[in-house]
Amino acid sequence: MIETIALIATVATGTLLWGAIGTIAAGVLAMIIVLFRSLGLIRQFSDLTEDVVRMTSIDRAHRLNPAGPAELARLARAVNRLVDRVGADIAKEESERFRLSSIFNSMRDGVVVVDDQGIIESVNPAAGEMLAAVIPVEPGMQLTSLTNHPDVIGVVNSAIRSGNPESTEIELFDNQRTLVALATPFPRPDTQMVRALLLLTDSTGVRRLDTTRREFVSNASHELRTPLSGIRASAETLQLGGVDDIAGRKQFLEMILEDVNRMDKLITEMLELSRLESGESPLDLQDVEPTVLTDAAVLQFSTIIEQSELTLESSIPPDLPFVRVDVEKMSHVFANLLSNAIKWTPSGGTITIKTWLEEKSIYFSVADTGQGIEPEHLPHIFE
Repeated sequence: MIETIALIATVATGTLLWGAIGTIAAGVLAMIIVLFRSLGLIRQFSDLTEDVVRMTSIDRAHRLNPAGPAELARLARAVNRLVDRVGADIAKEESERFRLSSIFNSMRDGVVVVDDQGIIESVNPAAGEMLAAVIPVEPGMQLTSLTNHPDVIGVVNSAIRSGNPESTEIELFDNQRTLVALATPFPRPDTQMVRALLLLTDSTGVRRLDTTRREFVSNASHELRTPLSGIRASAETLQLGGVDDIAGRKQFLEMILEDVNRMDKLITEMLELSRLESGESPLDLQDVEPTVLTDAAVLQFSTIIEQSELTLESSIPPDLPFVRVDVEKMSHVFANLLSNAIKWTPSGGTITIKTWLEEKSIYFSVADTGQGIEPEHLPHIFE
C-alpha cells in the first residue's frame, strides 16, 4: 500500500515537474519571440534614424521608406512631409538671400555695416573701390582696415554716439574724388549694441557739373557784358551829338546791331543748353549720308577759310552707310569744330576733315595745324 502511494506520488511529482518545465519553456519561447520582434523594431528604428540623419546632413533629397509596421510607416510619411515643407522654406530663404546678396554686391554706392566697436559686419565691393582699400576687406575686420580717413571714421562714431543720422562730404585723392558719407544708426535686436549703416555716394560728377555750371555762368556774364558795353558806348556817343552826324550815326547803329546779334546768339545758345539738360529738346532723327553733314559745314565756312588763307582737305570714302542723326544739332557740332579750327589756325595752315567706318560706327574728325589746346584744358573739352 505504501509502495503504491509512493509510486503515485512519484508519478504526480513527475507530471508536475514536466508541467512546470513546459510552462517555463513556453515563457522562454514567448520571450524569444518578443525579443526577436523587438530586435526587428530596433533595427527598423535604427534604419529610420540613419535615414533621418542622412537627409538632414548629407542628402536633402533622400526620403524615408514608409514600409514596415503601420505606426512606423505613418511616422515616415509625416517626417517626409515635414522635410518637404522645411526644404521648400530653406530653398526660398536661400533664393532670397542670394538675391539680396547679388543686389548688395552690385550696388554702385558703397555700403558698410559697422558695430560700436568699429568691427565691420558687412561690406560691399563698391565701398572698397571708393575708398581705395589696399587689402581685400571682409566682415570681422576693423573699419580702419578699410580706411583711415578721419571724416569717414568720425561720421560713423558720431552717428553711433548721438543715435541720429550723420552725414559729411569727403574729399579724396587731392580733391579728385568727392564722396557723400551718410551714417545711420540702428540697434541690434538681440543685444544692446548699436550698429551704423554707412552709405557712400560718389558725388564727383555732380560736384564737377556744379563747378562747370558756375564757370559757365561766369563766362556767360562776361560775354554778355562785352556787347552790352559796346551798345552803351555807341548809345552814349549818339546821345552826346553823334546823332547829327549821318555817316557816324550809321556806323554806330551798325555797331549796336552787331552787339545785339552777339547777345542774341549767346542767349539762344544758353537757352538751347538749358533745354538739352532738361530733356525738353527732343532729337529729330533722320537717316542721311555722312557727306550731307560735312558738305554743309564746308559750304558754310568756305568764304572764311579762303579769306583766312587756309587749306581745307577732306578724306571721305565713297559708299559710306547712312547715319541716323539730328541734322540741325549735328550741324551745330560741325560749325563749332570748324569755327574753332579756323580761329586757332594761322594763315597758311591746313584743316582736315575725315570720315571713316569702324566697327559698324561712323567716325568724324576735324584736325588742324594750329597751336592746339593747352594740356590743362583737355579734360574739360566735353563738359
